[in-house]
Amino acid sequence: MDYGYWVVLPPLVAIVLCFITKQVVVSLFVGILTGGMIMCGGNPVAGLEYSLNTLVGSVADEWNATILLFTLLMGSGIAFIWKLGGSRAMADWAMKKIKTRRGVGIGTYLLGLLIFFNDGVNTAIVGNVFRDVAKAKRVSTEKLSYLLDSTAAPVATFFISDWIAFQVGMIQSGLDGAGITSISAFEGYLKSVPLNLYCILTVIFVGFIAFTGRDFGPMRKAEQRARTTGDLVRADGQPMMDVGSELGEPLDVKPLLLNMVLPIVVLIAVAMFGFYWTGREGTTLMEILGNSDPSKALFWGAFAMTLTGIVLALGQKLMGFKEAMDTMMEGFKLMLIASFILILAWTMGTVTKDMKLADFLITLIGDNVSYAYVPAIIFVLGMLISFGTGTSWGTMTILTPIAIPLAYQMTGSVDAAMAMAGVVFSGAIFGDHCSPISDTTVLSSIFSGADHMDHVSTQVPYAATVAGVTFLMLLAYGFFQTSPLVLIGVGTLLLAGVLYGLSAGPVREQLPLEAETESIS
Repeated sequence: MDYGYWVVLPPLVAIVLCFITKQVVVSLFVGILTGGMIMCGGNPVAGLEYSLNTLVGSVADEWNATILLFTLLMGSGIAFIWKLGGSRAMADWAMKKIKTRRGVGIGTYLLGLLIFFNDGVNTAIVGNVFRDVAKAKRVSTEKLSYLLDSTAAPVATFFISDWIAFQVGMIQSGLDGAGITSISAFEGYLKSVPLNLYCILTVIFVGFIAFTGRDFGPMRKAEQRARTTGDLVRADGQPMMDVGSELGEPLDVKPLLLNMVLPIVVLIAVAMFGFYWTGREGTTLMEILGNSDPSKALFWGAFAMTLTGIVLALGQKLMGFKEAMDTMMEGFKLMLIASFILILAWTMGTVTKDMKLADFLITLIGDNVSYAYVPAIIFVLGMLISFGTGTSWGTMTILTPIAIPLAYQMTGSVDAAMAMAGVVFSGAIFGDHCSPISDTTVLSSIFSGADHMDHVSTQVPYAATVAGVTFLMLLAYGFFQTSPLVLIGVGTLLLAGVLYGLSAGPVREQLPLEAETESIS
């Protein structure tokens, strides 16, 4: 059924209400209910029935259920790290190595670049390592969540990861649709990378912010609040995860780095094994990644992380069996609200899919557009779909098989067709990166301990800045066929100019000496 312009209403209602009310759960459900009522001809009872059934379907989906278990078990792993003094040991160690607030940003950024094989693992590990260090140095949760979010999906799309395997598969679909047989899908992926400008420029822009300590807009206000008052979260904000208030004080024992490092190392090792094991039918690395099941790999890793916490607690005789089980359950509780938001976000994605939001947006392009505008239009279309649906992979699935044949038909150039794949990835990751209904955005709020909508509202101006520069560069590419290297260089200069033009330098308000040197206790 064609719902016309009504198709944009459910995600629009949800997103607008999120920004107005700051109540993510209520806003998402109202958006879902709006979609249900539209599809049911305005009948509120039938619309509610559809909404509730779709919620159940989101939980019943195997991928979603596995990610929920991963999230809950990560909560338990974090609980053991906290209670056993691992977080305090890491904070004490980092205090000796990281002397400034800028050092927290740089450390978070660099570790985010290193954990590239999955965005969810990236967010969880980097957040766990730096959350308490950021607290001690009075770095706002908004700033930490931005650093986590901006070095998760944008980084995973470039290096050996499940993301690349997925993107290669999407390019193969586009090649098949265009009838291109002269290159392989992996070669096509390599040709697409230079035009994945949003991700490239995002990683560069985050580096600027981390190394200069500069901020502007609502992020600067958040940093000033944290720096001058010590309030890492807005006074009436609701952190997605507050370990200290939920779990109480750590055990009164000597803090050991082992209790922080070992669970995380086990998480990484088992997750990497999971990628191999679930994709072992492949003969090459890319085939293995393409065949793998990231949700199972992450779930296995989180399970092993929690099990390691139990072993450490019992082996060091820091807890009895009952206390260890209680800690595990307390960890589950940490993630209950976050898990429900994930369910609602997935449900909203189903609603927009059922209403064919993507098809509606694609038809708006029309058939009489000059190719010079096509790269910028595809980018904006990817942004709209991913921001409205909260899914980058879904957006890639929709747009890549369309964009590649479209570009090939209009230009007859394989290189131009592959460049469009990079443009699709750019637009898709914009939404995954900053939409309030994206699971990656939710996870960044979780592992930084930020209020979710505060994370979104402070991150969007930065993401929009990079998106605006990307849009200009794509116009230049479309009209003048400018080299991607030139576009990246010019885009980098523009971003540096914007940052220095809008910011007033690092936040440097003076604090009592003890505020600079305090440790986590």
